[in-house]
Amino acid sequence: MLRKLTALLLAAIMILPVAGVTASADETAEKNYTIDDPYARVDWDEWQAYKTQLHCHTTASDGFLTIKEFVKEHYDLNYDIVALTDHGTLNRGWNVAPDVVPLMRLIKKERTKNAPIIPLSDEEYNAYLNGTAASDKRTHTNGMLDVPLGNELNMATPVADCHLTGYYAEYGQGLAGVFGDYETPSKGVKEAGGISMLSHVGEYVYPDKDSANYVGQPVDDYYATKFAKVFLDNKGSSLGMGINSATDAHTRCDRILYDQILQKTIPNGVVPWCNTFADSHDWNAVNDAYTMSLMPELTNDAFRSCLENGEYFSISHYSNGVELNGMPEMPGFDEQKVYDTKSFLLDNTPMVTRVTVNQDEDTITIEGTNFDEITWVSDCNVIRRESNITSGTATLDLHADDLLDEPYLYVRFYITGDNGICYSQPFVLNVEGEEFAPVEVKKVYDLPWFLRLLVTVIDLAVFRLNPVIWIFKYFALGYNPITFDRLINPF
Repeated sequence: MLRKLTALLLAAIMILPVAGVTASADETAEKNYTIDDPYARVDWDEWQAYKTQLHCHTTASDGFLTIKEFVKEHYDLNYDIVALTDHGTLNRGWNVAPDVVPLMRLIKKERTKNAPIIPLSDEEYNAYLNGTAASDKRTHTNGMLDVPLGNELNMATPVADCHLTGYYAEYGQGLAGVFGDYETPSKGVKEAGGISMLSHVGEYVYPDKDSANYVGQPVDDYYATKFAKVFLDNKGSSLGMGINSATDAHTRCDRILYDQILQKTIPNGVVPWCNTFADSHDWNAVNDAYTMSLMPELTNDAFRSCLENGEYFSISHYSNGVELNGMPEMPGFDEQKVYDTKSFLLDNTPMVTRVTVNQDEDTITIEGTNFDEITWVSDCNVIRRESNITSGTATLDLHADDLLDEPYLYVRFYITGDNGICYSQPFVLNVEGEEFAPVEVKKVYDLPWFLRLLVTVIDLAVFRLNPVIWIFKYFALGYNPITFDRLINPF
């Protein structure tokens, strides 16, 4: 009997470690992941998707269209929301002639021909706002939303364009800007209670902005750090950046940079959103790229909330895609369809109609229209692609696809079809019981920082109380020389 009990005891001792290992493995396999869904608030059955232009121009700065022509063109093309962002020129309403910057108009005379501004009359303005303006092309029944105080900042930086757009802020009228200084205007917009977006940063990052030499390569970490710091320092105001603008010629590497930035900001609790925009200066470019804003109602309060929460999809009809992880970043599509005169009114562009995140199964399911391929991206790489989709539905299973064996912070997707691309916002991936280790993002002391310091010192020592400079500002930049704020913020 004693021998039997001893044998049983020894057997139990031998089994215990194995059982322990098995339990540990099961526990690991059953890790719970929480997916931060940027579209979680969206009521897909009740909210509408509003066609939105975040960045465009008129003859008030360097465009070919008067304000009157500009509004009618967007109305005819079924835009619901338009932010007019002339260089250094605050939009005070489509029915108000803006305070132009004479120097900017002079520099861009070959475009504007110094043509008159021509705002809308009050009657015309109200007709566009309430949707009663005459049009033989518009199919939307609602009116348009005029986004107040749109402005392209850093209006006249030399060497390269270092632009960002501001909204809802009484800031930036006539401010020339300093080369590479995104920090000052981002802070200025925040302090004025507005929001801002970085624009086509590739035009700053790459001196030869059309060169193919940079395609598919991560950007120098300096730029990722510089822009990540802008987002971290201006949380809640500096909301995101463009990843595909106009024909994408200047922005094809901006998506890689965007992924590099996310790897620095997400662990620190900030997710910058991505957007696309036309940056249109003439008739043909108005519909190159835009966003689709998901909102419960067409109001400025709802729109600002939409931008702050990233509740929109970004659309482009152009791609100069790059090679990532052995796969093309984007498959080809027929860009020429877009430019069949005005046939893009019959826009069969890809669009997401629903996103469903299943937290129990760790899946992300998207439904959409006019697409046949979906690509999932993370950490500067294509990680999954599904082609020949005919159902209008696609699902990413994080466990089945073994994605979580890799240290991904997030995933984002885009869908493509014959007539364009639709980009999503990032979905941050959290492991229950774990936290992201913060990433140190140091302040960048670069040439723009030095130039800003130099300009500030020279202004304080020489220009601040110089009547000659006041006169120059008045006639060249449109400043009122007795306005204190404009005197102390010349750049």
